[in-house]
Amino acid sequence: MALANALARKAGSATSRPVPFTSRPLAAKAVRVAPVAVTSRVSPRIVCQAAATDAKAEAKPLKPSPLSIAPPATYAIVEIGGTQMFVEPGKWYNCNRLKAEVGSKIQFGRVLALKHDGKLTVGKPYLSNVAVEAEVIDELRGPKLVVYKMQPKKHYRLKKGHRQDLSRFMVTSISAQ
Repeated sequence: MALANALARKAGSATSRPVPFTSRPLAAKAVRVAPVAVTSRVSPRIVCQAAATDAKAEAKPLKPSPLSIAPPATYAIVEIGGTQMFVEPGKWYNCNRLKAEVGSKIQFGRVLALKHDGKLTVGKPYLSNVAVEAEVIDELRGPKLVVYKMQPKKHYRLKKGHRQDLSRFMVTSISAQ
């Protein structure tokens, strides 16, 4: 009721008695509102010519896939440590740590497919007469991964890091026997 009395005094009511509370809205004076110009929130991006040429110069071109350029003459698909890899002779690859010393020669037995002399041979599931030979070049570690465990409201926070042990090998030859 105090609010209604205050509003009545502001409106300039001639009565001095208190206004009882009602659920009807109070009659307000008609107020004219001037239209406001609507402006877009997105401002046009202004780029000078020098900045545009610098941005183009800094953009690195995408490297196409080696398969989209021209397929290699000889390649094999090998299963190493549970993953399938597309390997070519003369190139190096990373895989999960192999049980071999650095500098040792290894031979992969799980060859899924081979392309040699323009002929593609697919195994069921593996090819038994194909030898993929490689040399272990280096042992290294992969990028660091952050493992964060949390239980809310229990004051349990655990942050650990992990780096996978990797081996780098170079495929020396792919041969069908």
